[in-house]
Amino acid sequence: MAPRYSASLRGCLPWVLLLIESTFLLIFMFLLPQGYKIEKNVNRYSVLQDVNVMIFIGLGFLFGFLKKFGFSGIAFNFLNGVMGLQWAIILDTLIFKNPPEIQNIGINSLKNGLMSIFPVLISCGAVLGKVNPLQLIVMTILELPLFTANRYIMKEYLMMSNHNTMMHGHIFGAYFGLAMSWAMIPPLTGKKASEENEKLTRFSELFSILGTLFLWMFWPSYNSIMLTNQSQLRNAIYNTFFALATSTVTVFSVSSLLNQKGKFKMAIVRNAILAGGVSSGFIAYMVQYPWISMTLGLISAIVSTIGFTYLQNTMNVITIVHDTCGIHYTFGMPGLLGGIVYTVIILMADLGIGISSSQALVGVGCILLTLTLSLAGGILTGFLLTCKLLRPPKEWHFFHDQPYWEFPHVDSHI
Repeated sequence: MAPRYSASLRGCLPWVLLLIESTFLLIFMFLLPQGYKIEKNVNRYSVLQDVNVMIFIGLGFLFGFLKKFGFSGIAFNFLNGVMGLQWAIILDTLIFKNPPEIQNIGINSLKNGLMSIFPVLISCGAVLGKVNPLQLIVMTILELPLFTANRYIMKEYLMMSNHNTMMHGHIFGAYFGLAMSWAMIPPLTGKKASEENEKLTRFSELFSILGTLFLWMFWPSYNSIMLTNQSQLRNAIYNTFFALATSTVTVFSVSSLLNQKGKFKMAIVRNAILAGGVSSGFIAYMVQYPWISMTLGLISAIVSTIGFTYLQNTMNVITIVHDTCGIHYTFGMPGLLGGIVYTVIILMADLGIGISSSQALVGVGCILLTLTLSLAGGILTGFLLTCKLLRPPKEWHFFHDQPYWEFPHVDSHI
């Protein structure tokens, strides 16, 4: 049972949600083009639905691993996702000034919206259980413009493809979330209330691995959804699958090797096996040979597994950053690895990929730009979210559903 009284959000959360949704409605009515775009190939919705499943089921269940925060982990991800999707479509339409004939809302609008909220939900993983839904909504409203601006600079000034700008979302989301956690969450080491609530159960872990399986199955769609060239589309699907398969085998091998009893740890398995899909997003469409993506999957899985094994529990002590879901090792480090490998491949001898070697320098610049905007934006957002008007939860209510959900079998005033 969560001790002490928790502040009610009734006086602010309902009105903030209604205000934001009403604002979105007015923007769609007066500022965005009227009517839907006439699509020539509507069957691309099947790929869109794959990413839909990843975001709302995959990430939702993945965030349901805490024993007392299952309701909130899954439901707040859903609320944040649908709110962010509308905001992302608005930003993408207003900032990227496309020609009138393609400006109308269509499949591309939904694709850009879904891909844009993925990094926001990644950021939520760093502060999962330590912020209330009002803070999450405000975080979404603030983070999405920064990520859209990051994409705009890369696309309009650095001449990166739409696909590559989206793949930087893993890096952006991870380091925005870590910076935000550093700015707003005090060190939790030795605090018994939060440590007790942060524990896992077999049932909550089972829910979480289910989310991982959904993410794993549909990741080839995620890495190919922004591509239109058939050759690149084919490469992205095949290479992502091989990278994921290799990273999965590697995680089971390395995690058993690093465990003194030779056993597997579910927390490591359910997160690290996704490293191959994250890192391969940058190069999957470029390479023609499966061994390249398999090698990247192997390396990223080793890095992710070692990070979870040796750094996850000490990060709060050394860097004063508490990372609830371990997004640094699932998305951050594999994302950085993928970006670096993208640069290395371009610098190598001609691979028939049709990309100038000068693009390697641009790739490095994009990584630095993404890190700068995400870290600075995360720190500023973190400080803003500590505002008392947002009713930030106290440490003894961290990782607990009771401040937000009604349970018939417990005292309702807690």
